[in-house]
Amino acid sequence: MEVIVQKIKIGLLAFLVSGGILVANAATTTAQLPTMNAATLKTYDGKNGHKAYVALNGYVYDVSNVSAWKGGKHYKGMVAGTDLTSHIDESPHGPNVVKQLKLNPVAIYK
Repeated sequence: MEVIVQKIKIGLLAFLVSGGILVANAATTTAQLPTMNAATLKTYDGKNGHKAYVALNGYVYDVSNVSAWKGGKHYKGMVAGTDLTSHIDESPHGPNVVKQLKLNPVAIYK
């Protein structure tokens, strides 16, 4: 059993060294994200072919492909290109919607 475990460890090490870290390389860490301010975020309003971005809890998310954000508009007057942090608790879904929709941040909001 110990020999099998050792062979697995060696095989795994060889895989990692040879560039087989596909999952780790595919995921962008927050340290690698660019920053975005309110003026830049405002340009991502979802209108006229622009992408639709929203800021939430210090991060910016691309909601362009979320049907509820079509044309940069959402429910109750929420619009893309804005920071929705102060309004998220009023929504029926709350901040967990980011996880539910499997959205990854595209920038850090500052």
